[in-house]
Amino acid sequence: MTVAPSETPRPLDRTAEGMTYGVLVPHFGEHASRERIIGGSKRAEELGFDAVWVRDHLLWKPHGMEGTDRTFIEPLASLNSIGAVTSRIFLGTAVLIPLRWPLKLAQDLAAMSYLHGPRVIAGLGMGSNHAELAAAGFNREQRKLIFTEMAQIVRRVWTEDDVTFDGEFFQFENVTLTPKPEQPIPIWYGGTTRASVRTTVANCDAWMPGRIPLATLDDRLELLAELEAETGRRITRSIIPLVKVDTDRNRARADLDIAALAGSSEASKTWIQPEGGFQTIEDIRGIAVVGEPDEVVEQIVEIAERGIDHFVFDLRMQFDRYEATLELIAERVLPSLKAARV
Repeated sequence: MTVAPSETPRPLDRTAEGMTYGVLVPHFGEHASRERIIGGSKRAEELGFDAVWVRDHLLWKPHGMEGTDRTFIEPLASLNSIGAVTSRIFLGTAVLIPLRWPLKLAQDLAAMSYLHGPRVIAGLGMGSNHAELAAAGFNREQRKLIFTEMAQIVRRVWTEDDVTFDGEFFQFENVTLTPKPEQPIPIWYGGTTRASVRTTVANCDAWMPGRIPLATLDDRLELLAELEAETGRRITRSIIPLVKVDTDRNRARADLDIAALAGSSEASKTWIQPEGGFQTIEDIRGIAVVGEPDEVVEQIVEIAERGIDHFVFDLRMQFDRYEATLELIAERVLPSLKAARV
């Protein structure tokens, strides 16, 4: 029997103690290293973070805030390395784009679950780069169909034997993959558009936008609540804003290119803009969380109050001091958030 999305575990939902917290792994750019990927994730687990997350690209071109170094360590290899030295922290993809054929993807994620236990979160997306998808053998214009069939296929082969699938894009007969995940792997969906919310409710267990302005987030969450009421489903809510935290407020706010951040997403043209456009650091709240520890706590509380379950610290603007920033968050930010039970 196929496992419906509603039956899938929801491991990173908020609890009576408040939100759960993850961190983006520095597996890309000039500051990526074995030590930061593996040792940094082990330390994140020790410091009380609930999850580590990786991105996905084949032909990666850095944004301006990411420098020019094209180093990009494959995400599933990164998570398997992390899983081998940790025991509790969840291993998430934010998000995998259509670069892998679904049966291979299902096999890889099931193997990760087998090796590291039921800690895997399969964040999936549609991708946006024409050249990248073409290099993997896919057509960007078909990405919605590819994604939908991919989500259907992985769910079925993770729970059923002798699976036959006859889709518009993928077809196969009598496929059995073993071992299967110890328990169903949650599927999360990335994106900041209203369409991404609809796709989530139709196919996935959680909505995971990246950086998104608060007014736009409110609009999407309103739509999500409406669709939940219509379908009787409950969708996990997550968010991955850029975070820049420092004990010195001026250092934290230095070198922020507000215009670049406001246009740094493919979906930014669909965002609700403040009157006069994005001009100040306050205008980009939700896109970025910036300041001294107490300011960062205040901004995260503002996000948490919208019913967010899982908050991911995207520290790419501080990957050069990644370990020290993890320690600062664990010492000065997480305790305040947990004390506030947000």
